[in-house]
Amino acid sequence: MKRRFIAAIMAAVLTGSLMACGSGAASGKTEPAAENAGAGNEEESQPEETAGEDAAEGVTDMANAEEAADGGGSFEGVTLQVAHNLMDSNADSFEEQFRIFEEKTGCKVEVERLSSDADEMESVLLVRAATGNLPDIWVNSVGAKLEAMSPKENCYDLSGEAWVTERINKDYLSIVTDADNGMIYGVPSMPSNVAGVFYNKKVYEELNLPIPATWEEFLENCQVIKDTTDKNPVMSQYSNPSGCQILFLSQYYYVRDDEPDFARKYTNREIELHESDAYMRGLTKMYDIWEKGYQNDNPLEISWEDAALAIAEGNSVHIFCRTNIMSTVTTVAPDAVEDIGFFPLPDEDASGLGVGTWMPAAWCISKNSANTEAAVALLEFLTTNEGVDAYCAKTTPTGAFMLNGVELPDTVSTAVKEAQDWASKASTPVMEYYCNIKGSNMATILSMVGTGQYTPKEAIAEIEADNAIDAQQKEIAGW
Repeated sequence: MKRRFIAAIMAAVLTGSLMACGSGAASGKTEPAAENAGAGNEEESQPEETAGEDAAEGVTDMANAEEAADGGGSFEGVTLQVAHNLMDSNADSFEEQFRIFEEKTGCKVEVERLSSDADEMESVLLVRAATGNLPDIWVNSVGAKLEAMSPKENCYDLSGEAWVTERINKDYLSIVTDADNGMIYGVPSMPSNVAGVFYNKKVYEELNLPIPATWEEFLENCQVIKDTTDKNPVMSQYSNPSGCQILFLSQYYYVRDDEPDFARKYTNREIELHESDAYMRGLTKMYDIWEKGYQNDNPLEISWEDAALAIAEGNSVHIFCRTNIMSTVTTVAPDAVEDIGFFPLPDEDASGLGVGTWMPAAWCISKNSANTEAAVALLEFLTTNEGVDAYCAKTTPTGAFMLNGVELPDTVSTAVKEAQDWASKASTPVMEYYCNIKGSNMATILSMVGTGQYTPKEAIAEIEADNAIDAQQKEIAGW
């Protein structure tokens, strides 16, 4: 497959008007109900004399696409332009998926590498959207980044494809579906990152500790570890912004479970953060770990490699993290990968456990593509078990595929498989996928909670003030 590199100079072409974009919620993006995720969009009535012909042609196109995805169709002579910005093992996985699709269908896939700088890539795509020069397929971040692409005008609507709602995880669909018209704009490009508690199974076995189903049970386990060993019950990694935020942001599963419309109400300023007990418990949990002396002494100095090694060797027993930590464990302690297990961040209700997820970017099809039939067939193939197997042939996934009924290969760690199970049965994207209000000081505030410099009450006041500034800068209505 040919590679064409985009000129960096295109980023400079972006005008101020293209850079301006409101939040997803402000432009009508809300949390769609699961039952509406696959609803079709309402178009104007077609002229009577052409409606039947167009409908018949659409049925034929869909049948051809389905046949091609299953390996029986042919797209000889068709070339798809596919653009992404990855240079790591994920790119190798994409190459393998495209190679097999080429063999099955005769379609050629030309890969264009966009800038690895996310902001520069976004700028280039915005310019190309404005000039009608998008590739047939490209990878795009979801949430506010997808909203910025004006998907109704630029993305091909997949809501008419039955396989989309059958195969794609409903929570992923909720962030690529237009709540106003039911249009579906993309499918997941790679595994997600599932957040929860990773723990050393050997220590749990030695101390005969049960898997906790509530936060109180988790704290009881930590107390046993503290009283009977010299190990850190919790490894806290606050030296970078992601480590400070994972526990707190993954609490959103319980916030949304308590109030399904929380993000929309907050965006519209119908509710304040401190009014949600579930939201406040995210801060309380961080403070508990510090106040009870359960974490390591130097969380602001610990790297992810240090943290992964400490859990793998059992010097620390728990870490609040996402599934990509298993990639680091594989690097620093490959023989200890199967010593690590996973369970959801516990809360109050033992029967209501679930996980927060960080969602993968989406494969999107250009609305103006001349090759939509082949493009749809490729995306359908990528969501099949064969497509997933091709992905896994080049890299071991360290997260959950946002696909229903996927069978992970034996090379995937037990911890990741456990996370995949939870993502399939009880998960939600974290709040930032539904709400574009997030102050720039969030990580700093949370690190101060985790080191005892702010109480939860003090922290929530800081977060609300910081968010208000962000909302005002983005000119979100009501702020």
